[in-house]
Amino acid sequence: MDARADSNYLAILLDRANTLGLADQREWQSLLHYRPAAKGKGVVSDADDSRFFLAPTGKTDPQAELAATLRAFFNADLVGSNPQPAQCAFIARYHWLKAMLDFDNQRLPPQSCELFRRWFHALNTESVTLVFASAYLNNPASLFGHTLLRLDQRGQTESTRLLAYTINYAADDAGNHGLMYAINGITGEFRGRFDIQPYYKLVQTYSDMESRDIWEYQLQLRPSQLQRLLEHIWELQGIEFDYYFLHENCAWQLLTLLEAANPNVRLNDAFTLWTLPADTIRLLDQQPGLIREVTARPARGTAIRRRQQTLRANEWWLVRQLRDDPKITATPAFTELAPERQALLLELALDQRQFQQANLLKKGMNALPDEIAHQLLTARHQIAVPATPVAIEPYATRPETGHASRQMGIGSGQRDGKEFVEFTARASAHDLLEPDAGYTPDAQIEVLRIAVRHYPDHGGLQLNRLTLLDITSLTPFDALAPRPAWRVHAGWEPAPQAEDPDRSAFNLNGGLGLATETHWPWRTVWFALPELELNFSRDFVSDYRAGWGITAGALLQPMANWKILASASRLDYRLGETGTAWQAAVGQNLALGRNWALRMEWHYFQQTREFTFGLRTYF
Repeated sequence: MDARADSNYLAILLDRANTLGLADQREWQSLLHYRPAAKGKGVVSDADDSRFFLAPTGKTDPQAELAATLRAFFNADLVGSNPQPAQCAFIARYHWLKAMLDFDNQRLPPQSCELFRRWFHALNTESVTLVFASAYLNNPASLFGHTLLRLDQRGQTESTRLLAYTINYAADDAGNHGLMYAINGITGEFRGRFDIQPYYKLVQTYSDMESRDIWEYQLQLRPSQLQRLLEHIWELQGIEFDYYFLHENCAWQLLTLLEAANPNVRLNDAFTLWTLPADTIRLLDQQPGLIREVTARPARGTAIRRRQQTLRANEWWLVRQLRDDPKITATPAFTELAPERQALLLELALDQRQFQQANLLKKGMNALPDEIAHQLLTARHQIAVPATPVAIEPYATRPETGHASRQMGIGSGQRDGKEFVEFTARASAHDLLEPDAGYTPDAQIEVLRIAVRHYPDHGGLQLNRLTLLDITSLTPFDALAPRPAWRVHAGWEPAPQAEDPDRSAFNLNGGLGLATETHWPWRTVWFALPELELNFSRDFVSDYRAGWGITAGALLQPMANWKILASASRLDYRLGETGTAWQAAVGQNLALGRNWALRMEWHYFQQTREFTFGLRTYF
């Protein structure tokens, strides 16, 4: 019987679907990416591509989309982003509806879906691993890290893991730079797509070229869940979504895949305004039995630094010489070393050269054949012993071990003898004084941080500061891969003067300098940041002031849970309201546990002094 003509059977299926309320069931709404619409009026799909829907109103009408989908199953018309019959283009929908409605294969003949079957068997997937690449501050889209899924094949080994395929969700940001890049990423003007790539290509980008540590979380999925996950990925290939840096990003979309695989979990309900990759890892870690095993993949830069830290002074200079002149292997200073130390130095020098070559490629420069690297490799092969073993641990620890990104606090203090109570809150994510566990060391990324005070003498509440965005990177200088220390800040800050201690201003600040580290008596990062600053306030002459200056200071860490930050700034304003401003600050943070901390701060602004002490909690 011609399925196109079997309108009676279609009517039966539609009636049965309505009776069962399939359009309102979690499984259907997960497959279509439906979320509650604004003000609670119905639902709307995250998908922003008309090819994903078979009904004209499918983006907001689950019932109409279900009816159109059943209707499309009865014909061979080509639909979807990769045009195929509906049974094949939307194969996860087909299999779920078939299970719920018990299709009669005589009255609704199944399509062969040969393209899907070849794709599915080529992947040969046995399990799925969630991959987290640590934050990369030099790319706005990767400030909070990146997550993707790796499809692990049957029979895969440690040595063949890099050949597995990955499901990666990313924005098409080609041709966007500077301010427009940030604006488009925040407002959702980028198009996001799921893409399938070999894992080794992503490792080459994240680990080798950007020196980002990687954590791999093997997930425990039942065979039926794995099957549905792969079928749904097939449906999404080429489908476009609006991409937002802070919300509908890689982390959000991977949670939607896991919800489609197991509709009983409600992962995205935990995130409303923003979705950070580290927060999603913490959420997944709380799901009973979901994470089976965790593996670290340290970046090439991490391995080099860890090995460098084990070198003696004479070995350090030998490595620097070997990197450019393999003939050093014939000198007494090298030949008198133990063979395992010789092997270590040769491997380290070779890794350093390869790391430099990767940096050239990242900058778009052509890397010429490296004859020195070949000579170093030949010399290493002549030493028939393993190198001295060195423990290689990522600098960025597992994200779920760190504090939650949202924060609230209460404290008390004094400003020039006047007491106040202060309430603080932060949307995300981490500042320099907080423990490094789970975050990129020596880095600060704060979004929407507010401090409100109550002065008993004044009455009411007073805004003290509102940070829109603050990004600070104090990466210690490394001659092998030199990176500057830098800072950008935007928000309302105190700008007191003797005659107006409560004055504040909108502040734009950027600094670029250097940082270095010492390890006695404890680890300390010293930094100096020449900077430019622009302030706006009606209290200023011409409503603004602009100038330049320098901030210098030290970040000390006496213990893992205790940090101290001391800094001093001098700014010379030459435009608008002119003058010179001095500031100094000392802050301490003592972590009482993963999500509790005591904070103490002292500030000096233009003859105004204040001190605060408070308790902060993270959630």
